[in-house]
Amino acid sequence: MELRGDVPCAELDDLWVRRRKLLGIGFATGAGYRSMLPPDEQNMTRGERGQKAEAEAKAAGRNVERLPDKAYH
Repeated sequence: MELRGDVPCAELDDLWVRRRKLLGIGFATGAGYRSMLPPDEQNMTRGERGQKAEAEAKAAGRNVERLPDKAYH
């Protein structure tokens, strides 16, 4: 690989700004929220947790009406 020689300051500034933006990107995976859930629900999707809650409520004799999953987005 060959070196380009002197790089203009403007280009260095642009590259530095781009690097700072890339390093500032974060990804919300929901791991913190999932860690607060009971162990049996940590690997369930939101829909699966809703179905489980509905099934538990019906088993307890409560009358529930579930909203569509898209209502929670």
